[in-house]
Amino acid sequence: MALLDIRNLSIDIDTAQGKIRVIDKASLNIVDGSIHGLIGESGSGKTLIAKAILGLHNSNWTVTADRMFLGKTDLSKLSQKERRQILGTEISMIFQEPSSYLDPSQKIHTQIESVLPKKTMQQRFRRILSKIKRVHISSRRLQIKELLHKVGIQNDVAVLNCYPHQLSEGVCQKVMIAMAIANNPRLIIADEPTTSMEAVTQSQIFRLLYKLNQLNNTTLLILSNNFANTSGISDYMTLVYCGQTVESGSYKQIMGSAMHPYTQAMLKTMINNEEIYEHKAQLYTLPGNIPSSNQLPIGCRLGPRCPRAQRICVKNPTLTIKKGHSFRCHYPIKLS
Repeated sequence: MALLDIRNLSIDIDTAQGKIRVIDKASLNIVDGSIHGLIGESGSGKTLIAKAILGLHNSNWTVTADRMFLGKTDLSKLSQKERRQILGTEISMIFQEPSSYLDPSQKIHTQIESVLPKKTMQQRFRRILSKIKRVHISSRRLQIKELLHKVGIQNDVAVLNCYPHQLSEGVCQKVMIAMAIANNPRLIIADEPTTSMEAVTQSQIFRLLYKLNQLNNTTLLILSNNFANTSGISDYMTLVYCGQTVESGSYKQIMGSAMHPYTQAMLKTMINNEEIYEHKAQLYTLPGNIPSSNQLPIGCRLGPRCPRAQRICVKNPTLTIKKGHSFRCHYPIKLS
């Protein structure tokens, strides 16, 4: 069953050079209770898609879609007030660069407390308070500590009394995750959750997200440009290039029978530790650079960089679906 169903999402932005279509008929189908990876190079439009889902776009955006449903709720027909009511309760987002989104003038305790549910607080912690018999500790304080412990922060007292600039990027990211799960949302969107982090912290964040999915049945949409890390925990994956979703399918379909040249290029960038590489051997990269938003090619946007491109690629390819595996390409890679 699909929790989030988006079909033919397009985003046009008014600029000084005129209206530019930055997202072109992107489709996304996220299964309830799954981990879905939205993967693409930096500047491919992943964050724009997430902001369109949340309704966090500016007045110069024009967002259209044939279908944009969260469960049985039509997101495209909600007003801004109705959209804000589902943020945090139905959908939460973990933003990229968390220290930029946390309020620098308020301590962590105040910021986490502001997102806590207000009605069910006493009911949830009445049993805990009666057992430990520490009446002087408020139920809100207990819930905040519980959230921090869930995301792997042990020195909760010190962290709660700090401002965001006093904490490391990894701890700020964990604080944002704690704020995102405070209301047990059905869907969490994680936008580049491990950017600029050391390898150990990256592993901790991915293990935490995986644990949230397994224990709470929380649906995750992970936006990333790291194909290797994201594919390791994803049940389903969607590849995005220059605002176009080029291929989507299950982990087995993407890893075992990729049909689009861009997906094949991403697979080739993965380093296999079992293989032996020559000294100073050149790693695989896709030739060329991703174009800027005001110089997008017509038709298939991968065309100028695609090794299989032909003259017909100046026309947009149609969507092909085979057993839940969808791709857009005039010359897909044929299965052997």
